[in-house]
Amino acid sequence: MSGSAVNIFVSEYLCSGACELSDTEAGIFREGTAMLEAVISDLLALPHMRVITSLQQNVELKLPLLEQAIRAERLQIFRVDTPEQEREIFKTACLASDCVLIIAPEFEELLSRRTQQALDYGAVVSGPDLTTIQLTADKWRLFEMMQEHSLPTIPTRLLSAELLRSAITFPCLIKHRFGAGGLGLEAFENEKQLRNRWNLLSSAEGQYLFQPFLQGKPLSTVALIRPGERDYFPVGEQQISWDQGFAYQGGSIPADIDQSMLPSIYNLLDRVCDLLPGLAGYVGFDILLPDDSPHEPLLVEINPRLTTSYTGYRRLTQDNLAERMMNLETEFPRITWQEGVTVRFQPDGTVSLNPQL
Repeated sequence: MSGSAVNIFVSEYLCSGACELSDTEAGIFREGTAMLEAVISDLLALPHMRVITSLQQNVELKLPLLEQAIRAERLQIFRVDTPEQEREIFKTACLASDCVLIIAPEFEELLSRRTQQALDYGAVVSGPDLTTIQLTADKWRLFEMMQEHSLPTIPTRLLSAELLRSAITFPCLIKHRFGAGGLGLEAFENEKQLRNRWNLLSSAEGQYLFQPFLQGKPLSTVALIRPGERDYFPVGEQQISWDQGFAYQGGSIPADIDQSMLPSIYNLLDRVCDLLPGLAGYVGFDILLPDDSPHEPLLVEINPRLTTSYTGYRRLTQDNLAERMMNLETEFPRITWQEGVTVRFQPDGTVSLNPQL
């Protein structure tokens, strides 16, 4: 994609008007808005890019030079009143674009369904192929594949009545099989708490996963995957609070870990990527460094889409990450990362840079 103007449709599901959100989903809505603002800003920094997006009526983007980009016809925003209207706009934008970037959570198969819709309209979709999206979105299927190929991950079982009749070690976690953004993730200290919760979940047997609560450092990183090349980003540390249930609070990059741990992390990612050749574009990985074996990282999950950490990574380099995401066939030099600083990013897109101590 170079030379003449390129039309990019950026569809962020939660902001687009495709759905009505409950109060419990306000956090992931803020994350979605932050990602949308960041990637549109980076695309508009490229003079040959034109950006199309859709927004529900009450969403306002905080973009530098927003009005200027609209007047110059480099940014087209469709305002949406109803989910039905969004579906028509989604189709129109897919047909009018050279490439589509879909940002959507995995729950309710949203990411895979919207990717399938775009492909059905003949769009070129940036990111992993549909089969890989479907596999990585299903945390149970992904666990089974990791286990089959002896890749280190957190022991996982399907939550069921039979499981509750077996011996369980506490503390433990349950998470939704197709969860995203921490939705459906809960911790339990004893059997009574778990059984009380099961009474409300029993009708959804097979949709929740059971895991031990492992003490360790939660990390995340990104691979920008192009044909024949993987560009791994610096490893970041996730900020998670369990004071009142799971709460994702952003992260910091780079993570405050012993540098001797990095080879084992990147080796694990290489093995995972070798196993999943359909991974492409911007792919996020969540990793746990267990306290009792920090040199043996565990894969937690794979995010086959843009993640909130994008808002932090883009501030740690002068290279345009969006340009590389949307030009997977183009050769670029390795990304140059700023040294001596730590980026702290919040779920709402607030970012600060601080000197490393």
